[in-house]
Amino acid sequence: MRRRLLRKPFIIGGVVVVVAAGVGTFLLTRGDAATVSYRTGVATLGTVTQSVSLSGNLAPDGETDLDFEGAGKVTAVNVQPGQTVTTGEVLATQDPTTVDATLTQAQATLSSAEANLSQAKSGASASNVAQAAGQVSSSEVSYQTAVTALADTRAVNAQIVAQANAAYTTALATAAADGCTPGDATPPCPQDEAAVSQDYQAWQSAAVKGTQSDDQAQGQVNADRVQWANAKASLAALESGSSTTSSAQIAVDESQVEIDQVNVTNAQAAVAAATLKAAAGGLVEAVNVTVGQQVSGGGTGGASAGSTGSATHAIVIITPGVFEVTGSVSDTLVNEIAVGQSAQVVAAGSSEAVAGKVTEVAEAATLTSGVASFPVTVVLNGASNALRPGMSASVRVIINQVVGVTTVPTSAVHTTGAGSSVTLFVNGKPQPVAVTVGASDATLTQILSGVKVGDEVVIATITSTIPSSGTGTGRTLTGGGFGGGGGFGGGGAGRTG
Repeated sequence: MRRRLLRKPFIIGGVVVVVAAGVGTFLLTRGDAATVSYRTGVATLGTVTQSVSLSGNLAPDGETDLDFEGAGKVTAVNVQPGQTVTTGEVLATQDPTTVDATLTQAQATLSSAEANLSQAKSGASASNVAQAAGQVSSSEVSYQTAVTALADTRAVNAQIVAQANAAYTTALATAAADGCTPGDATPPCPQDEAAVSQDYQAWQSAAVKGTQSDDQAQGQVNADRVQWANAKASLAALESGSSTTSSAQIAVDESQVEIDQVNVTNAQAAVAAATLKAAAGGLVEAVNVTVGQQVSGGGTGGASAGSTGSATHAIVIITPGVFEVTGSVSDTLVNEIAVGQSAQVVAAGSSEAVAGKVTEVAEAATLTSGVASFPVTVVLNGASNALRPGMSASVRVIINQVVGVTTVPTSAVHTTGAGSSVTLFVNGKPQPVAVTVGASDATLTQILSGVKVGDEVVIATITSTIPSSGTGTGRTLTGGGFGGGGGFGGGGAGRTG
């Protein structure tokens, strides 16, 4: 009876071994010996995709900013925010009196310059000297007026930029006081972060507009200075009493004609811009001018101040449903990203990715507490009415993709200072081989040499220990660890594909 009781567990154990061998899942032995089993995979033709992740907020793309080019009073505003407009539709008009007068003056000045050039080529006279003297006085007045206008323009622009910077600084202070960090979803941090982003963009926009306005005013000073110098040179040449005008004087007059022609062209553009028309169909996002308002020229729109104190455009039109998103990458990754690369964008609340393309990578870094980051802009392909401005979005920029190459599971590759290796499973035994690897992602690694398609590779090694039946406690199976990291809890497994 005792012998039968001792043999019974052995018989049961034998049955388990037979069943396990049939399915290739467990390998068991009697006694204290350890059985090593493996989890394996197969080298296949696959695709390896490498990407860089960033995040940001959706903003309308395809924005069109419309402004009156010349100063004057607004006589009509035909649209309001939220209205859909078509190509060529008249949006607003300006009293043309001022711009028309400017054009008339520019054309008269050009005619005078052309007459001077013609006279210079044919010789001097007393009336020419008197006319040239008058031109000197007129040119000097124009130059002094331009200098004064430059000083005023710089002062106004400096004030606008300072106000925008102050608003941005206040937004940063508010976010810091609320204990917010980038990406913090705890209220009121999302609102604080949106305010910081909006005020930063307004500050940068004000700085760009201010620089452009200053440059335009400086350009007018330079042009008037040249015109004054040319007028004095013309007068000096005529007063010299020379019966024939030198080739140098002719060159001066030709230069003056070119300058005056540019002024006429600009004045004609201002006349055309006195009627704002939609360059393309879209949705009116903002209207910043009103009937009767006196606006300045030079592309400053209504020169009205928004919440941040920066100048705004007269009318802004956007393309509905078309968006872009701007995020940032570190200085270690910026050189991996280039304009034209594909991207996948997932907006908050959505599980579907929208294809996009990188359209801009900042040349200069933005520094935050000494940490450099580079803004990257991705424009989404096509339009989607489900998206809304301001939505947060995650972006995956595809920086490299290889298709139809030999790949193995990434966990099968072991890399040390000496190089990379993969363990093949040949005739039931592991066989390490050196390999040359290419691109890799979280799932697959490209193999350039050492492994061919169809080879079986070891992903994990599992050690199973079976105690001796002599202990009287039966048999237990303890899972070992993965060769590539991780481990099983509970029973061991045989190799699987």
